[in-house]
Amino acid sequence: MDAALELFRSGGYQKTMIIDITKQVGAAKGTFYHYYPSKEAIVQAICNRWATEMVASFKLESRDLDALPKLQLFIERLFLPHQMNILFKRLWDEEQLNLYYKTWRNLVETVFNPLLAGILEQGNREESMHVSCQQQAIAFFWSTLTCVWEAIFFQEPADMIASKAKMATSLLERILGIKEGTFEISLTSYWIA
Repeated sequence: MDAALELFRSGGYQKTMIIDITKQVGAAKGTFYHYYPSKEAIVQAICNRWATEMVASFKLESRDLDALPKLQLFIERLFLPHQMNILFKRLWDEEQLNLYYKTWRNLVETVFNPLLAGILEQGNREESMHVSCQQQAIAFFWSTLTCVWEAIFFQEPADMIASKAKMATSLLERILGIKEGTFEISLTSYWIA
């Protein structure tokens, strides 16, 4: 996975062939297919590994936090610079949009949503959030963050990114039933491709 990630990041997804990956690690092509049925499958495995590691680290760091600071930390972790940004950008630039969206959707549904559901349940227990329709709230959570993510991804001006983050904060307060002014999306270290 490390070799494939490096090749995808440096040469691009389309130009990287399975034979390039196997040569990089000194393995036979059949060995690759023993673990991954396709090049798309290794991209998904790379992304799953990143998301799983990010969530494990987040859980350790946030275990003693109340729900609101935990949610803020989760959002900050999503926007931190990481090696996956280059891969996602490569997929986008190479118009591998189906793979891009399919991979991200899988991460959201299998890795991030269970964590997010736990944070919302904690917020309801602590009464810092009031979420009655959890599934719908989670869907709107991601739609709201996508606006900010795309502003960063497409390198919009900093004032536009800040404006969208402020608007997203207000929307998330309403969506999640958070008292106005008690929640903030902090993007002090967001990435630029």
